Amino acid sequence: MRKWLNICFTIGVSACFVLLAVFIFGGSYVRLISAFKDFGLSVGFYFAELFGLEHGIVPSVNDLSGISLPQIDLPHTAEGFAEQAQKYFNLLFSSGNFIGWLGHISGVMGNFAKVILIILPCFLLLGLVIKALYRRGNNNYGKDTIPLRIFKGVSRFTYQPIKSFIRGYVAFICAHRWILVCWLILWAANLNLATIGVEFLAYYFFIAISYDFSTIYVQFLKLISDLATPFKYFPWWGILPIAVYLFDRFRKGIAFNRLRHNEAKNCGFINELPIVSMSCGSMGKKKTTLITDMVLSQEVMFLQKALEILQNADMKFPCFPWIKFEKRLQSLMDSGTIYNLATAKEWVNGERGKYEQGDISVLYEYDFNRYGMTFDNGLSCSTLFEVLETYAQAYFVYIVQSSLIVSNYSIRTDNALIDEGNFPLWLTDFFPKHFRCNSRHSKILDFDILRLGKKVMENNPNAGSFELGVIAITEIGKERGNNLELSEVKKTARDTNQKNDLFNSWLKMCRHSATVDHFPFIKVFTDEQRPESWGADARDLCDVINIISCGERRLALPFYTIEEMLSEWAFNKFINLYYGFRFRRGDNTLLVHILKSVTAFLWRRNLRIYNRFGYSVLNIEKERGTMDGKTYKKKYYLADAKIYRSRFATDCFSDYFNELARRSKVGLKDYLEYASEKATVEELKAQNSYFINALYGR
Repeated sequence: MRKWLNICFTIGVSACFVLLAVFIFGGSYVRLISAFKDFGLSVGFYFAELFGLEHGIVPSVNDLSGISLPQIDLPHTAEGFAEQAQKYFNLLFSSGNFIGWLGHISGVMGNFAKVILIILPCFLLLGLVIKALYRRGNNNYGKDTIPLRIFKGVSRFTYQPIKSFIRGYVAFICAHRWILVCWLILWAANLNLATIGVEFLAYYFFIAISYDFSTIYVQFLKLISDLATPFKYFPWWGILPIAVYLFDRFRKGIAFNRLRHNEAKNCGFINELPIVSMSCGSMGKKKTTLITDMVLSQEVMFLQKALEILQNADMKFPCFPWIKFEKRLQSLMDSGTIYNLATAKEWVNGERGKYEQGDISVLYEYDFNRYGMTFDNGLSCSTLFEVLETYAQAYFVYIVQSSLIVSNYSIRTDNALIDEGNFPLWLTDFFPKHFRCNSRHSKILDFDILRLGKKVMENNPNAGSFELGVIAITEIGKERGNNLELSEVKKTARDTNQKNDLFNSWLKMCRHSATVDHFPFIKVFTDEQRPESWGADARDLCDVINIISCGERRLALPFYTIEEMLSEWAFNKFINLYYGFRFRRGDNTLLVHILKSVTAFLWRRNLRIYNRFGYSVLNIEKERGTMDGKTYKKKYYLADAKIYRSRFATDCFSDYFNELARRSKVGLKDYLEYASEKATVEELKAQNSYFINALYGR
């Protein structure tokens, strides 16, 4: 039903536009035909003169006979226009004109003052009446007053259906953009905009070959004539919403550029870090937020680096049929033959063996006799199969249908791989105009995959499988312990512990399994409250990032101050009134409903703006894990739209405590309460404190 309603409405609107074109804007089409004539003659004149052909073509682009000048009295020559313009400006800046303008302004201000004097008492009286009505309290919980019920009833049959239809019709037009294009073309012809464009091209071809600049004034007169139609029929009331829309797009463009510039700075900082880093700070200093933000950026940088390696390999053998090679790789990945870097390398080596045995089908019809089998980069020579090995590994990293993040807490990503059957591309922008709906989460970190020694799970099938990715470990000190905590732990113990699992050895050698074309596709990000919480043997490998402070929330969107002030003023004024009303009354009234709707709209809009364009700056100090005292001050930018878009839970271990609370049969209200300002002996003993128990010898 809705579809047919949209179609019928479109037909009706289109019919109205066509009737307007026939009966109101008929002259515009006559003028458009004349413009095409000017264009044709100018093009003919241009090519005839360009190639030195004999011709009798007379361009009509400088002819005024085919147009009707508007009612304003414009001279037909440039000299006459200059003379009239001088007289106009002399009159405009005369003392008599200025005195007349002041008199007009004073008259307008007098009329405005009269209106204020009439309206102001009415508003004061209305305020007194409302205050008297709302002073009376009741307990009519959730009941609507009669005015509110009438308002909702009228809205149900007027405003809501119209709003629903407009939203549905906008979606219909967006899905069928050709309708909008047809309307725009029709109105471009109606308002002489198409004529202006054709005349511009006609004059361009004329002036490009004749260089007769004395004809510019004639074009000015024709432009004024053509603009008379849009100036007469254009809905000037629409300029304000159009201007607001364009201004909003302009400032949002600035905001997006600022956020992306900050992200580029963050990427530069992350690239400076070694393979292992440790973020430290007291509780609430955003250390887990920081490593999560860096992990998200690092995943994108890995994808970009893999693409760069593919591009470089492609240029080494530009005539190789790479798409056939890629399709073969995809089929092997889908079948499970290739599932990591090692199997990709093994498969290419197998193809090399087939080629050496005379099977040239593995080259996918590549003309190696013509284009060669080696590439010299100026330092060394690479064979085609060496480049194919690199390409296969980079391609695996690039298109593997999995998050590259492996973590001991969940991290959500929304990178999207788009593929039309050829070369796939990643959508990785953290600040798109419209957020992507698809998402995936990080892989669960089984610590056994990082242990080169003993494993917690004997014969763990995941053991030895990890090659590349971004590792994120929160609270690393609680997992690995420090030297003091591990003093009683023995390396020779039968059970797996921090001294015999060789986790630190893996940290020292992890880049070897993840290196493709001399680039290590691995980074380890950890966090802890104190750097000393992690043993020195592993910490010495890191850069320690100390979070000094987190700055106030900022806004990347410029020119938003007045709107923000209006939103805050409306909210602060309304909220006190609203809860005072809630205290006295339990029913719903029309005035409160309207005020709350308007205030909620402003508040929600302000919230969305800050969530979309807000960011904060972390002031951090970076130092080596050896803790030698040399620090480097840095800044890191946390964008709300990137890191707070349901990326992770700050209470990632909360379910452990939730389980304890569910098992308990008491809550906060069941705890014992002190009887007075001073605790009694029994109340002190009820604390089960080590200190109090020691005092009483318990």
